Amino acid sequence: MFDLASFKVVIDSFYLKLTETPENITGRKLSDESWSLKEIVGHLIDSASNNHQRFIRLQLKDKLVFPVYDAEQWIQVSRYNDMNWMELITLWYNFNRVLLSVIEHMKSESLENAWINGEDTTSLSHLVNDYYRHLSWHIDHFNKRCMELEATGGKT
Repeated sequence: MFDLASFKVVIDSFYLKLTETPENITGRKLSDESWSLKEIVGHLIDSASNNHQRFIRLQLKDKLVFPVYDAEQWIQVSRYNDMNWMELITLWYNFNRVLLSVIEHMKSESLENAWINGEDTTSLSHLVNDYYRHLSWHIDHFNKRCMELEATGGKT
C-alpha cells in the first residue's frame, strides 16, 4: 500500500535536522514575504492537522468535502514566530508519528474514498502519497532557507 519505512525515515531524519538547527535563527525572515524556519515548520504542522482530518474522515465516508485551507492566513493567525522552537518541532514530530500509525492501519477498501474539491476528486491513497511529496518539498524549502540564513550570517 504505502512505503511506511520510507515515510518514517523522512520524518526521523528531518526531526534530527530540526533539533540541530540553532534556535536563534529559526524566527528570522529574509523578507516580509518569506517564511521563517518556524513558519515553515508551523505550516507543516497545519498540513499534518488538515491531513489528519482527511485521513480519518475519508476512512469513515466514501466522499467528503473539506473546508478551504489558506496557508498564508493560517501562518498569520498562528503566529509561529512567537512560539518555542522545541515545542514546535516536538509537536510536528509527534503529529507525524500519529499520522504514520493512522496510515499503517488504513483498510484497503477505504483507499479509493474521495475528497471532492470543486470539480476534482482526490482519493485517500493519493492524499497520503501527496502528503509525503508535499512534506519532502518543504524539507527542501527548509534546507534552502537554512543556507540562505547562513549566507547572511543569520542576519536579516
